[in-house]
Order: sequence, then C-alpha cells, then structure tokens
Amino acid sequence: MEKSNNLAVLILAAGSSSRLGESKQLLKIRNETLIEIALGNALKISSNVIVVLGYNSDKIKDKIKDFPIKIEINPNYKEGMGSSLSYGISKLEKSNKVLIMLSDQPLIPLSHYLKLIKKSEENEDIIICSKYQNKFAVPSIFPNKYYSMLKQLKGDKGARNILEENPLDFIPLDDKYSIDIDTKKDYLNLLNNMV
Repeated sequence: MEKSNNLAVLILAAGSSSRLGESKQLLKIRNETLIEIALGNALKISSNVIVVLGYNSDKIKDKIKDFPIKIEINPNYKEGMGSSLSYGISKLEKSNKVLIMLSDQPLIPLSHYLKLIKKSEENEDIIICSKYQNKFAVPSIFPNKYYSMLKQLKGDKGARNILEENPLDFIPLDDKYSIDIDTKKDYLNLLNNMV
C-alpha cells in the first residue's frame, strides 16, 4: 500500500483515563497495547505520524519509543481533548490534511481508515468523517484550511462543532467497531466479545 506524504496522522492519547483507574493507552488486546494498535494502523497510512501524550507520558513514551513517530507532550492535557487536539495541530509539519484518530478505539479496522482516505482524495476540500451511533465523529480527515479552527479548540470540546458547522462527507462505521474504552467494564466487555 502506498503511504501518503500529504496526509499527517494525529493520534490523541493524552487522557488521564480517570474512570478506568489506569492508563487505557497501555491496556492490552491480543498482546498489543491500545496505543500500539493505533500506531500500527497509522503507520500503514502515513509516515508523518504524531502522538499527543499527557497523563503518564513517561511510561507510554517508553512503550512506543521505537516507533518512527513524533511524540508531543501536551502540558495542558488535563483541560481535555480540545486542548490536546489544538496542541497536536500546532505541532504538525507541513501537510495538506490530517487524519485525527483516538488511541482508545482499537476495533476500527484499517479498511475504514482507507475508505476515509479514498473519499478524501475524491473530495479534496471538505472534511471527511466517520458516522456511528447517529453522530459525525473521529476518525476524521481535515484539509489544512481547517487547521486554524482546530488550533482554537480549548478544554474538553473536541472537533464536533467543526464537523457540524462545515461541509463534509462521511463513511459509516458499524457501531460495534466504534467502541471506545472508558471504564473497566468497557474493557472486560471488549475482551469477552473477542473470544
């Protein structure tokens, strides 16, 4: 598969996992941590991959130090996802667009990311997002004309308002793949359903 040089991938992995009680980025599924699963997909898509860390960054950084990626630590990660998203965008090197993904959605298949990219190549100027649970959401691809808007995000507000207020197209994602892990129960359910 040909990697895109014009597409950066930004993985948000800074959260404190307060409801889980431990770093969700380091939870394992089939002997791989969630952050490694996310990186595995990202590196099949682009050689320009940035991970934004925050909580427990030393331990997570140590786990992923051998990947060919750029690691950024958001000093204000406690403010929430919007803060980490704007911080990550501010650290992007030149790229025509960015694919934003989360580290806690391990079931999203590579094929879904590839469909997002294909649709983005057919619609260069608009946002291409995922749609699941009747919502537009990440993973999403933003052309660089939206970078300034993304940089202005603050606190815990992610990119949803930008998705709702601007032209976009979407790729549907089956709800069963959209699961994100916020609690111990989510994690155990996920493991049980994979048996």
